[in-house]
Amino acid sequence: MSQITYAELTQKLQDWLEDDDAEFVGAIDDIINLGEMRLWRDLDLSIFTSEDTVATVIGQETVTKPTTDPQLVTWQSIYYDTLAPSRTYLELRSTDFVRDHQTIGATAPPKYYAETNETDWLLSPIPDAIYTLNARGVTRPTRLSGAQTTTWLSTHQDDMLFKACLAEAEAFLKSDDRVAIWEEMYVNALPMAKRETYELLNQRYNLTPLEVPGVPTTQR
Repeated sequence: MSQITYAELTQKLQDWLEDDDAEFVGAIDDIINLGEMRLWRDLDLSIFTSEDTVATVIGQETVTKPTTDPQLVTWQSIYYDTLAPSRTYLELRSTDFVRDHQTIGATAPPKYYAETNETDWLLSPIPDAIYTLNARGVTRPTRLSGAQTTTWLSTHQDDMLFKACLAEAEAFLKSDDRVAIWEEMYVNALPMAKRETYELLNQRYNLTPLEVPGVPTTQR
């Protein structure tokens, strides 16, 4: 298989499973979504990123996280610029560490942050000025649909996407024996898919073996 479109994938699922029942057809979008999420997590596609900014408040120990990306999974890094070319990356620490590092009544340029809750970051030192924090995080990729006919996964990992969707489809149809078949095919093909994705997204700067997470050295 090469690149697969939304229409092609929906038709192939019906053809391979020989099922055009209205209930199954109506569930295909959810099945594709589940297959995409499985493959996205297994490949650890941190190339899909979201960037946003938020300003600190002088003397306030917390700052509200940006909320403009509803598909955001996790934040990866936070930094702020001062006098060019100075750039400070905040270091992630536990809430207790950041609390202990703070000095009551003292303010200074922040060095650490903690994920104190779903909406706020806790900073230390407490900001002595207004700093524009630049936050970069991992977000979920655009999902395949009638409006989005191709995606990164359907273009670069179409065969793996198909296997993942087949496994999810068989689970929907409660075909336990068939689920095991496609699960095994998917799992067996995953190490090579990880390697292909890694090599596609990263430049080789030397000839040493690639350290690919989850891929044994013998398969590199």
